Amino acid sequence: MNSLPTLATLPNMPLPYSYDPGVHRRKHCQAAGPATFIKMGSITIGKCPSALTKQHAEELLQNGFAYPPGLPEGAHPDKVYNVFEGVIYEAVPTMPGRSYHGYPWCFLPGRARIPECIFEALKARAKVEGFEREFKHWTKEHGWK
Repeated sequence: MNSLPTLATLPNMPLPYSYDPGVHRRKHCQAAGPATFIKMGSITIGKCPSALTKQHAEELLQNGFAYPPGLPEGAHPDKVYNVFEGVIYEAVPTMPGRSYHGYPWCFLPGRARIPECIFEALKARAKVEGFEREFKHWTKEHGWK
């Protein structure tokens, strides 16, 4: 697997972060089905799969890859990336330094791409977990390159 450290392995991490499902963020939840996206006007909204529990989300956050890579000691990531069943997830701070909220990732115009080193770490993780085919499909469908 790639040698990029995860949040859980970063030296001197101040605190483990908590996952914030966010009462106001129900838009990312769905009752059934796989991860997907819906359009509401000009906005694209990532919908998490019904199988992704709060416990799964917490584990994904704790073992995710921090952006930007190479954070100095005591700094908090702007974003955290991970992969679940071949789908890339991005988490952003809800309470900086304490909690994050995540959703399925896709490339959108005007938005920065995931750094190559993080992408390769996600790809390696998907392969180890047995979801390499699903990962390739997700990244092709949702604009990796």
